[in-house]
Amino acid sequence: MKFLFLAAAAAAPLAAAFTVSPPAALMRAGYGSALTARSFSPASVTASSHRVSTLLRMSSVEQTVIDDTIAAAGSGVALFGKSTCPFCKKAKAALLAEGVYPVIVEVDEVENGKAIQTALEASTGKATVPVVFLDGKFIGGSEEVLAGLESDMFDAVEKGEKVVAEEKKKVPVPINPLAIKVGDTVPTTPLFSEFSDQNLVNLVEYSKDRSILVIGLPGAFTPT
Repeated sequence: MKFLFLAAAAAAPLAAAFTVSPPAALMRAGYGSALTARSFSPASVTASSHRVSTLLRMSSVEQTVIDDTIAAAGSGVALFGKSTCPFCKKAKAALLAEGVYPVIVEVDEVENGKAIQTALEASTGKATVPVVFLDGKFIGGSEEVLAGLESDMFDAVEKGEKVVAEEKKKVPVPINPLAIKVGDTVPTTPLFSEFSDQNLVNLVEYSKDRSILVIGLPGAFTPT
């Protein structure tokens, strides 16, 4: 109703200023900072009305993307994620391994993706991805997907061919022969105990009955 009031105010000359507060829906969608309650003079009403209309259109577009994706999934799974998110990859791989093919929107690869994620948070309360829907209903994220696959949550979903993703082999990193390893003997050498040339200590004596953590800093001449 406040938007209707704003539109009407923009069309009619007013002698006094009035105050408009942003609707709760747009506040939840993250537009609160742009629509903080404030007073408008008659001269600024038209510009302000235009800005509110633009934000409404933006919100409408984002919600349309969400609604269309969920509708496309039908009684199946709609998943909003990010291409680089490990939790999203895990959820997608788990679904495909059971023959469940989700309709996927990678919010980091589509236009207005950040705004779409904001709109998802406003409607589901979940700020992170993946955001997963089943049969048009929000079910949660990766943990809920994995738990659901262990139960009967996805039994009614139409299945396709199971796709098992091959795990990438981990390539071992070669260890420098000069690197300090667990069990190595502590060398007998004087070291600075602090940034002062007056505080040299013998490493062997200093380290007796102590646990030592050695941190190598890139570009440093000596470990810290």
